[in-house]
Amino acid sequence: MRDTSLVAAISLLASLAACRTTPAVAPEPQSALAPAPAAQSDSVRVAAKPAALFYHDLPYGSEAEFNPLNLIVEGGYDQLRTGENREIFKLRYGPGLHTVFYTITHPEPVIRHYGFKNWLVHEVFPLSLKKSGGGQWYPNYQLHLFDGGRTYWRMAEWYEQHGIVNRSHLAAGLTVYAWHFLVEVVESNGICCEDEDGLTDLMIFDPAAIILWNQPWMRRAFSGRVEFTDWMGQASISLPSQRIENAYNMAMLRVPLPRTDDWKLMTTMGNAFLVGVSGRMRTDYWLSASVGFDPVDNPVVDPRTGAKGATLLPNAGVFFDRKGSLLVSFITKGGSSNGPTLNIYPGVIGSGPWSPGLWVQGVRGGGLRYGVVSRYGVGLGGVRR
Repeated sequence: MRDTSLVAAISLLASLAACRTTPAVAPEPQSALAPAPAAQSDSVRVAAKPAALFYHDLPYGSEAEFNPLNLIVEGGYDQLRTGENREIFKLRYGPGLHTVFYTITHPEPVIRHYGFKNWLVHEVFPLSLKKSGGGQWYPNYQLHLFDGGRTYWRMAEWYEQHGIVNRSHLAAGLTVYAWHFLVEVVESNGICCEDEDGLTDLMIFDPAAIILWNQPWMRRAFSGRVEFTDWMGQASISLPSQRIENAYNMAMLRVPLPRTDDWKLMTTMGNAFLVGVSGRMRTDYWLSASVGFDPVDNPVVDPRTGAKGATLLPNAGVFFDRKGSLLVSFITKGGSSNGPTLNIYPGVIGSGPWSPGLWVQGVRGGGLRYGVVSRYGVGLGGVRR
């Protein structure tokens, strides 16, 4: 247990320290709405760095905010959007840590108490559905094995392009585990003492994701003409309530439609499950419209095993991006009380260091939330009732 604690601590410290690392040659940030000359500057800058598939160090949009701290905060606190307990300094971290440590160090009784067959059917293999209290395998495959593995590789590219070349994949692996470890601590909500879902994620799907995305054929399949990247929220600490708002992890996957270079099919996963189309606006700019559903709650449907279901509501989203880096997003729902949410990312308003991220969100039932976000991807906000 002490070794596991040390790994988690090293991961967080390495991630926070890496956020302060800067490239050897830092380009002058520029507006995301600038025309062609900015694109030429981007290509020169990327060419001077290690080859990258999923991270290009763009100085605008959601990619400008992507870093280890941003990933841990946005991803680690993502599930808080499904409830109203968002006061992050009052969460039950101690009991949550105990639950996760006990789970990963005592896998046999955890699986035995849950039921070995239940574990295989609900968690490991795609053999059950949500309506029957199963289906936990779905986020395991989609958000851990598939998207989590791609984020691991993208984070390794972030480290490479910020001076940590020889140990970039080790640093990325530790960062991703810090993110997923925080997810399980938060999701446990201090309930003692077994978490078969956390066990499956941390001990099976997370290491499998790293192995899978270390395969060149996997990376080739989801790069190039296929776009696969992170479109995260802009987490802010709301004052004076000390709640974390607008924190979410969302991935975007986009593929070209046949016989055209100006239209693509796109989907998002994570915070919002949406499907739509993207149309080219200018050379590097894309406008996307999508519809889908929002998992507003994960209620326990079997008190004996702790199995959870999902409550789904219709949803829609509009996105404007440049080279896959999100500039503006509007999503109608996101979580238990999040209403229409507008995110404006760095590089849209203002220029250079004076171009922060901004967001405003309607609250279902009345009220308004808002925030201003730094380029580290974390900011401050407030609530107007």
